[in-house]
Amino acid sequence: MSVHAQFAKTLGKLVKHQRAQSMAQDELAMRTGLSRNTISAIENGKSVSTEALFTVLAHLNLLHLLAEPVSTELALLDNQQQRKVRKPKAELSNDF
Repeated sequence: MSVHAQFAKTLGKLVKHQRAQSMAQDELAMRTGLSRNTISAIENGKSVSTEALFTVLAHLNLLHLLAEPVSTELALLDNQQQRKVRKPKAELSNDF
């Protein structure tokens, strides 16, 4: 099993555990505007749109688990003095 497939399954288990503490799949589907099949797919680590996944994570107050590490990584990258090599501007001919 690939790393991303394993991560999707692990994330799905977390979603299922969090959701099951307070509601059924049908209720989460209704609250998020998604189908029960989409909720089931997320919980089983299947492929869904990022919008659907983020909607469910946000509704279950789990989105911060992804947002915080991503923000931290971006801040680290922003702090590194990365220099882009600029290409010299090509001169255009005046031959019209």
